[in-house]
Amino acid sequence: MSIGIIPNITLFVEGGLFLIFTFIVNMILVRPYLRIAKEREAQASKTLEEAQIYIKEREELLKQAEEILQRAKKEAQDMLEEAIRKANEEKQKILKEAEEKAEKEYKSRIEQIKQELEKQRASLESSVDSMVESLIKKIIKE
Repeated sequence: MSIGIIPNITLFVEGGLFLIFTFIVNMILVRPYLRIAKEREAQASKTLEEAQIYIKEREELLKQAEEILQRAKKEAQDMLEEAIRKANEEKQKILKEAEEKAEKEYKSRIEQIKQELEKQRASLESSVDSMVESLIKKIIKE
């Protein structure tokens, strides 16, 4: 026994209605949804590209900042070394001047002491001479 289905006009009407319904759903729901999804995807990819550009710019700026910082550190170190070198030169100059001044003062003091010694010697000689004379006079008078 076989069951036979004989197509009638309702099958074609239902098929046509299904196609019309599918067309309407496609026009009202699917196409706008796909359009919005594509717009969002395009916007997301554009935002992602902009973010990547900003990341690259940030990395370049960080490199530049690092280079500037390194140069500034080197310049500061050079300036510090130069200041130390100048301070050492000034220190050596001051020490040399102080040594020269001390040497001059030393020689001056020695010269003063020699002159004082000469005066004292001359005074002692005259005192000794006068004592000797007075002793000789006393010895002669006795």
